[in-house]
Parts: sequence; C-alpha cells; structure tokens
Amino acid sequence: MAIVNGYVAIQRLNHRRNPFLNLYVKEKMNILLIGNDRSAFDALAKRLGQEDGVRLVFAGSGATALELMREKGRKAVDLVILGGHLSDKAGIRFVRQLVRINPLVYAAVIGSLPDKDFHEATEGLGVLLQLPRYPKEQHAETLLASLKKIAALMQPPPLGS
Repeated sequence: MAIVNGYVAIQRLNHRRNPFLNLYVKEKMNILLIGNDRSAFDALAKRLGQEDGVRLVFAGSGATALELMREKGRKAVDLVILGGHLSDKAGIRFVRQLVRINPLVYAAVIGSLPDKDFHEATEGLGVLLQLPRYPKEQHAETLLASLKKIAALMQPPPLGS
C-alpha cells in the first residue's frame, strides 16, 4: 500500500467486511475524491479512511476522474465526492456526465447552492448531499449515515420471510 499525502494510492484488496455495506452488495467501497485542492478533503478523508474496507482515491480534475471511470469500468467507484475549482453549475454538469458512465454511482458535491435549488438541480442524479467548501469529520458522519440507510434498504430479506 502506498500513501501519498494521507491518501491511498494503491491498496491490496481488503477482504474484511465493510461495516456500512452489505456483503451481498460489495466487500469494499471505493471513494473517488475529485478536486484541485487535496487539503480541502483532509478532515473528510481522515474520517472516511477510518472505516474498514474504504479505499480513497484522489483525482486532480474532472477529466482525470472521468478517464479513470471509463478505464476501470462501472465497478471501480462507488462514491464520488466532487469539490475543488468547479462552480456549482459545472459540478452538476460533471455529475450528469458521470451518471452516463456509471448510473449507479453515488455522489456528494461540494457547493453553496441553497437547499431547494440544489435538490432541484441534482434530482435523479444519485447525489446524496451537498457538502461545504471544506467538509469536516461531522460531514463524513452525515455521509456515512446516508450510505448506511441505503445499505439497509438494499439488504435482502431474511430467509423464510
């Protein structure tokens, strides 16, 4: 495993069970952080990286991220956190491009749109929430709680029910 500025660059497959994803869904979660300023993700990445089975990957631009997703395929990324230099509108346009490549990817967007405008602009795009410019550990907790709710909904019913 190589760590560059606190981010995992390469990691062997983690066979431990991810606590917030059901084993039937996936054993690990790949989170792609996109932005031109890695330091903006420091507190968020620190907390997300504490979860078993989470692999954080950083892309310095939207173009690099899209190339990575095209190259690695649909299963390469489970969650995209989009921040950096992109304006709110450019970020949402990027999410639309992302959904064309992988319609099942979840996203969180760093932005400053009013809640109503944000929800209207991102409806149907798989965007879980909008994060502030420099998200903190408590924002990671909110994101993890959203993922846990989704995982609970996706769990198969117990046998015999």
